[in-house]
Amino acid sequence: MITLPPEIEQLARRVAAQRGKTPEDVLKEGVETEARIAGIAIAESAKPRKEIDVERVREIARDVSSAPLRDERSPKEIRDEAWGAPE
Repeated sequence: MITLPPEIEQLARRVAAQRGKTPEDVLKEGVETEARIAGIAIAESAKPRKEIDVERVREIARDVSSAPLRDERSPKEIRDEAWGAPE
């Protein structure tokens, strides 16, 4: 059991209230972040990883690579399409 100084406990409670979490969750996330930064492995069961959808990645890469490298429209045309023609 770790006893926290009152100012740390109060800060954890304030952050938790702001984020809609428990103080324990806030402290756990903070320690996990520091562990990752320090290169300390976190138990796999603690943070399940999402599977990468390789087909979705390929689809995004195709979409990006098929886009023109430069927009040939004038700045006015781009602005009018984004914001509508001024009246």
